Amino acid sequence: MVTTIDLMDFVHELREEFFESAAKLGWKEFTKDRGVSMLSFRDVFLHLAYVEEQHVTEFCEGRPTEWMPEVMRIPKDRYLTIAAVRKRLGEVRRMGDRRFPKWNTPEELAKPAVWVASKKYPIRLSRDSALAQCVTEQLLHLGEVEAMLWQMDVEPPSTFWILRRVLHGKWPPPKSALVPVRIRRRSSPSGRPPTRARPRR
Repeated sequence: MVTTIDLMDFVHELREEFFESAAKLGWKEFTKDRGVSMLSFRDVFLHLAYVEEQHVTEFCEGRPTEWMPEVMRIPKDRYLTIAAVRKRLGEVRRMGDRRFPKWNTPEELAKPAVWVASKKYPIRLSRDSALAQCVTEQLLHLGEVEAMLWQMDVEPPSTFWILRRVLHGKWPPPKSALVPVRIRRRSSPSGRPPTRARPRR
């Protein structure tokens, strides 16, 4: 069974690979405003670091704290090299890595947590739900990173969950992974199998 902890581990793996793909472009390209939500590669990755820190150390621990201002106002006086951004991402990953093994049970994931929409709206939910929000936030912004890399003709890392986690990079799928049945044809809205156009003679 896949849990939100498994998905966070997947996010960490993807985030590090996407980061290294962007880091190879050099500091000028890494910090260029590209018109996405957080402007640059640098700011997207730092945004994700702050988002995860807030979820893991506050919300999932049941503390309804205000969002750190750095989540949206990325510091301009810190993290001034690619190495510094990489170090920050590593620090945040280790915050999660210290907790995730303990949380990866149905009982721990069901424990109370909170999520803060604003000062007026702290929401009561489960730890599992808070982590699910963190996962989707990470994947949303990694999608932006993927698009930026494509625009620069840089092939991004694969985000194919089945390929990476189930088939362990093997593609096409090995015979041992295949279901020994034929794939059923899709029915048309009328309930009849779709008709094929006759080839012209």
